[in-house]
Amino acid sequence: MKTSQPPSIARSVLAQSAWKRIVFCLFVLALLWLAIAWSVDIP
Repeated sequence: MKTSQPPSIARSVLAQSAWKRIVFCLFVLALLWLAIAWSVDIP
């Protein structure tokens, strides 16, 4: 299937999805760090 979109748009979409993936990973890591800190702080 050929698309009439220029490669720049495809690149921007890929970059946007990668950016969202990075933000989501950072969010999950932050939640894990908070959970570990919470469990360590409370005996």
